[in-house]
Amino acid sequence: MAKRDLYEVLGVRRTATAEEIKQAYRKLARKHHPDLNPGKKEAEERFKEVSLAHDVLADPEKRKVYNEFGEDGLQPGFNAERTRAFRQAGNAGGFDFGTQRRTSRRSEERTSFSFEDLLGEFFGGRRQESSRAEPGEDIEHPLELDLLDAVRGTSHAVTIERPAPCPTCQGRSTGGRSRARGCSHCGGSGQILAPERLVAHIPPGVDEGARIRLAGKGATLSPGGPAGDLYLVVHLRPHPYLERKGSDLFLDVPITLGEAVSGATITVPTLTGEVKLKIPPGSQSGQKLRLKGKGVADPKTTRAGDLYVKLLIQIPTGDSAQAQRAVEILEPCYRENPRKHLHL
Repeated sequence: MAKRDLYEVLGVRRTATAEEIKQAYRKLARKHHPDLNPGKKEAEERFKEVSLAHDVLADPEKRKVYNEFGEDGLQPGFNAERTRAFRQAGNAGGFDFGTQRRTSRRSEERTSFSFEDLLGEFFGGRRQESSRAEPGEDIEHPLELDLLDAVRGTSHAVTIERPAPCPTCQGRSTGGRSRARGCSHCGGSGQILAPERLVAHIPPGVDEGARIRLAGKGATLSPGGPAGDLYLVVHLRPHPYLERKGSDLFLDVPITLGEAVSGATITVPTLTGEVKLKIPPGSQSGQKLRLKGKGVADPKTTRAGDLYVKLLIQIPTGDSAQAQRAVEILEPCYRENPRKHLHL
């Protein structure tokens, strides 16, 4: 079954701004988060679907590739530049791109001809391969992490597809010059994608866009040649209630109307456990209270940022007579119009 369009998953237009995408995700994540729907498999699957959509559409580069290539652009090892080059070559040669993956090798066998092939045939032999092994190339692979896992540090298993020389033709194709046109294993590319499962150790405090290096786990371009490095590029899934800005954290905390009016001491979760927080009398919805040193520890200095608690006043729901009487008592307590300073 085909996957749903990612814009449809989040319920946004294809022209949606980054902020609109973020807000749509946070709303759906809160609704379907597994912690709020224990035991509900449907909610868990919906949360995964919503998280994937956000991961792609919130990243400008991924979104550009998805808009251009659709689901194919999300596959591991997908190379946008190479695909564009194939398209351009196909447009010039009249390829049918609907069946390119099946027909390109046969077309290449019939039509591919390079100056190197011409020189080889003219002098009566195949051009000798260079005896010097080519150095490997570095590759990047996205790594999705929950916000709390990134803050606390974790170990994460990831499966990548590493480019490697074709074992059948020994990688006799480099730099786009096909010298292995008859190879049925690699289709003339000289390389295959070899899947490998790795475990990456994520240090505490990594942020969006951080690059984690795994030495020697990149691409190998020639048999016996050295491999490049693998860089895991961190992408954070937003948390339903917690937001990170640098070393500071911002936590949405609901409070009752009575706690806001009269003040109270409430329990608030932090990275190192629960703490007591005093709410001043007369607190307003959206007001921020600071918990010093309860943010994210800097990986280099180990100095922690702060945790800011954002108060969200919850209004009682329902139309009970008791709630109505409370409203009638409170309404005259407003000394001025709360929208008095609202101008555009």
